[in-house]
Amino acid sequence: MSQTLQDTQPYYYADGKKVFLTPSQHYVAIQTSDREEHEGAAIRQLAEQLSPVAMPGEVLELPQYHLTIVKVADNHSRSAAASETVRSFVDSQPDLSIGPSVYEPANSTADEALIPVGEVLVKFKANVSDTEKQQVLAQYNLIVQASDYPEPGVDLVSVDRADATLSIANQLHEQDLVEYAQPNFARLMPRLMPSNGSGAALLEAETQPDGRYSFDQEPSIVRADSPAPAASVNDPAFPSQWALRKIKAPEAWDISMGNPTISIAVLDEGCDLAHEDLSYKLPGYDAVNRTNDPSPLPRDGHGTSCAGIAAARANNGLGGAGVAPNCKILPVRIAYGSGGRWITSDAIIADAIRTAVNRGADVLSNSWGGGAPSSAITSAFQYAQTNGRGGKGCPIAIATGNGDVRGVSYPANLSPSILGVMAVGASNEWDERKSRTSRDGENWWGSNYGPEVDVVAPGVHIYTTDISGSGGYGSGNYIGNFNGTSSATPHVAGLMGLLLSVDPNLRSWEVEEIIKRSADDLGTAGRDEHFGFGRINCRRALDMLAPIAYGISVTPEFIGSGRECFMRVNLRLFNPSINWVRLNSVTLTSHNPDWTAEIDRFEYVYNVANGTMAPFSGQDVQLKKILLKANGNQSGWSYRWSLNWSYTFWRPSAPGLPLSAAALSEAEGVQVSGKSAKGGDSKRVASNGSAQQDAVRLGNGTTSEAGDEITVDRQSKSITIVIR
Repeated sequence: MSQTLQDTQPYYYADGKKVFLTPSQHYVAIQTSDREEHEGAAIRQLAEQLSPVAMPGEVLELPQYHLTIVKVADNHSRSAAASETVRSFVDSQPDLSIGPSVYEPANSTADEALIPVGEVLVKFKANVSDTEKQQVLAQYNLIVQASDYPEPGVDLVSVDRADATLSIANQLHEQDLVEYAQPNFARLMPRLMPSNGSGAALLEAETQPDGRYSFDQEPSIVRADSPAPAASVNDPAFPSQWALRKIKAPEAWDISMGNPTISIAVLDEGCDLAHEDLSYKLPGYDAVNRTNDPSPLPRDGHGTSCAGIAAARANNGLGGAGVAPNCKILPVRIAYGSGGRWITSDAIIADAIRTAVNRGADVLSNSWGGGAPSSAITSAFQYAQTNGRGGKGCPIAIATGNGDVRGVSYPANLSPSILGVMAVGASNEWDERKSRTSRDGENWWGSNYGPEVDVVAPGVHIYTTDISGSGGYGSGNYIGNFNGTSSATPHVAGLMGLLLSVDPNLRSWEVEEIIKRSADDLGTAGRDEHFGFGRINCRRALDMLAPIAYGISVTPEFIGSGRECFMRVNLRLFNPSINWVRLNSVTLTSHNPDWTAEIDRFEYVYNVANGTMAPFSGQDVQLKKILLKANGNQSGWSYRWSLNWSYTFWRPSAPGLPLSAAALSEAEGVQVSGKSAKGGDSKRVASNGSAQQDAVRLGNGTTSEAGDEITVDRQSKSITIVIR
């Protein structure tokens, strides 16, 4: 009987399934000397000798494993000859030898290489005794290098020969005593900031075509608890930050600019801890070396740039602003750069995620991804949901990848299976999915798409922080053209930070639900594979945290023979949130001009027919044509109104399963009262009784507790505006 291809194809297990691999045609692993005095010289000689056959800048160092990986060709027709040249050179060097096989995920579009380096992660089942564990390990001559790493109950073990890694990991996984076993692959992943093909980010002119930045302003909901507008942002680069305006971040700052108690973990290649425009929650963590110093190598600016998008400080006269400028960054190093690639391992990434959670991260921002799944990494993200934020879960943003293909990269493709995980694609100034043919001019990359995409965010021409001085991408402290799904992801992470700043009791899946529900729908109506639910809208997302919002229309009416002034009020109270809300009471009062006395009053008390509003339903309570006595008469008049309400809200019990009205328990409801809003209008007219029906007033009332005033004096032809 003939064997099928899968019978002979190499594989490993991840998340309980076989993951098939293909021997790489692009990479060759070279084992260098384990003598430190020879290793550095051998690597330098190797890079020099291989320059005619290796891809430019693609000689990658893995000193912890005494390995050097050479990318020999992108073109399959050239790779065999190039590989042979490399092997011939290695055979001629006494301190070098061909290393373990290099693999790539089968049928994957991701540019990722996996190197089995002689290490296996094995997790025994909870009821397995120590004696049984030792017997299994001895059976395969395995040596424990670290216990409870990268998670409790997991042992990092070494095998005799690196090329036996796959076979031993699979045999262990298939044992009844083992929960999972997988190779601890060394991973070579592309940075998700794509280059222009020359190894450096494309620098574009500051001047953009006319009409590139067109931002339609939308009216904001009048929130019950809306504070005064945020202070003007004075950061010099803010006018060029088109992305912040596109996602309505400045409008969201009227509600919150973030809270320093909320931290956004940036899992990346490290962050510049001394940067002038970033605030950190320390200690950070370097999962590569397992220390508390996550500083990057001088060439590794990616993490610092992602951190600035999420939370660069505002109003400090420096650089630009982040989406959540008052939140803090928890810097976590999961990789280092070499030859234009990231070098990391499954254990490093899993350890980084868990440590970030254990150090109090509220949000996890992941501007990275590959093609091959990992049981250890998936388990770490699940841990973030079950243990993060005291059990409420850490909302997680992960980049979909930059291949411009239908296929969301791992781990972003975990989005449908792990609550709180969001797969983030990239859009441009025109709200197009970033593709090789989109109008932004970056024709060398595109945002991956597929059914797992949740939302998109700006991913081209992004101004952000860079490693201070000569490190990172340039000679300054900032970069003006960061790009990729790398730059889209921290926009979403910043929004997650804003939401938790306003309501720290949100569960991670509530954060996800709010962001998806509040997104601006793009492309095909409804959710689609290119945009998910749409491009994020920060203001609308924060508006959805207010269980009660209102709209009010107030106009004067002159009644009776004395033409006395009354005010006619149409009031709408509605629920923009994800909660069930019961409006318990509303009181609308009319006051004299100096607010010292109440003139008239309207009261509403909850009734079963229309008082309880379902989430996302559009239900509201409308109180129309209310008539209250005001001040004066047609010759000179004013009105002052005050609105107060109380309500009870119930948080949803599970995602996608809002409580039914019959299931609302008084014991579980959260009661809120004492909310108020005030507004007013005034007019004095000349004795000749000039026409005055078009009163000048503040549209929809105001939320000023002191009560704003506008006075029109037609005799003196003056308008007085008093804002208290």
